[in-house]
Amino acid sequence: MPPPLTVVFVTEHGDDPIGRAFQSAQDQLEGAQLLVAGRASAARETLARISEDYEALELPDASPAEVRNAAVAAAAAPFVCVVEPHEWLGPNSLQRHFETLRDQPELVASYGRAAVHSEGRVRIRPEHGKGGLVQRRILTEKHLLAASSALVWKKAALGPTPYAADLTRAPALRLSLGLSLAAVGPFGFHTTVVAERDPESIELTCLEEFVRVLCKVIYDPTLEDEKVEQRARVRLARYLVAIGKLHYRAEDYPRAGRFFDEAVKAAPGYFKGRRYQFLNFIKTTLDRDS
Repeated sequence: MPPPLTVVFVTEHGDDPIGRAFQSAQDQLEGAQLLVAGRASAARETLARISEDYEALELPDASPAEVRNAAVAAAAAPFVCVVEPHEWLGPNSLQRHFETLRDQPELVASYGRAAVHSEGRVRIRPEHGKGGLVQRRILTEKHLLAASSALVWKKAALGPTPYAADLTRAPALRLSLGLSLAAVGPFGFHTTVVAERDPESIELTCLEEFVRVLCKVIYDPTLEDEKVEQRARVRLARYLVAIGKLHYRAEDYPRAGRFFDEAVKAAPGYFKGRRYQFLNFIKTTLDRDS
């Protein structure tokens, strides 16, 4: 009899703090398959530290996307949850996700609100109701950017390679996965907290990957929903502004200006009347550096 759910714990270093999530998974859903996946030494060290009774998938030369895809391909259960190194699982979250997908076969995924730990405080990502197209909501909300462990999906929905091979950063991989699932079918949603994680800094390489993901949505020839495209353009513009700010702080003003210009081109309606935001950012930066 196959396990009801496969939980993949991605490890990058032997001392990754995944013990709490691993213990939680052991306690939550009886019979679940628990799989630690990562580069060979990290996977062995992590599993030896937290438990020797479970399986380690060792991939010495694999990219981040290849690690996750190999783990999903090895999943013996019909439903999959991937947990990143700094994530935890909320109480009963796996049971809640599993029952949702088991009882509603039309759903391709089940996800929930994420809590983000920041300097000792817990910030809850907002949820603005259940209406609207799932893909549009993913583009406006941050659940899937906050925690991959807030999402459980039907393995058959995307097959054994659900993660985009050209991406390397976990937040971009999550966004791409969520959009791919949303294009296949509807999600279930839980209003309670089902995942927690430490805040992650969005670095330049990650912002660049977000841009790559959103451009795929905007220029997808099969996309017919103009509202989805517009949501993607607004989020693209925000990431372009973020990249521009990084270049500005590095005193590469010409490149910063080009990214600000591209942001306005991407979503001109959104930036109408928001020119003061750029000016205020520049003033603040100059005041800080003076």
